[in-house]
Amino acid sequence: MSLMNHSGDDEIKDSSVKPKLLQKGVLRTNCIDCLDRTNVAQYAYGLVALGRQLQALGFIESLRIDLDNPLAKEVMTAYESMGDKLAFQYGGSAAHNK
Repeated sequence: MSLMNHSGDDEIKDSSVKPKLLQKGVLRTNCIDCLDRTNVAQYAYGLVALGRQLQALGFIESLRIDLDNPLAKEVMTAYESMGDKLAFQYGGSAAHNK
């Protein structure tokens, strides 16, 4: 995923004005070998993307969200819930990690 200013130029003319940023690109993952591992991979990608987005918006200074950060734990809770719902839909029970 890369960010560029709205005009498409990589050079920013006036440093006092923040340019509009557009996200380009799509991250796609295929099923690994089980829903639990696929869910963990998607969690890692999602956490990286969230860190980049929050940094671009000025909410955090670093691109990285540490795994012990409460926000990372909330993201994991959301992914665990998604994994359970998918496992129940396709397999008839919650994910195996319970």
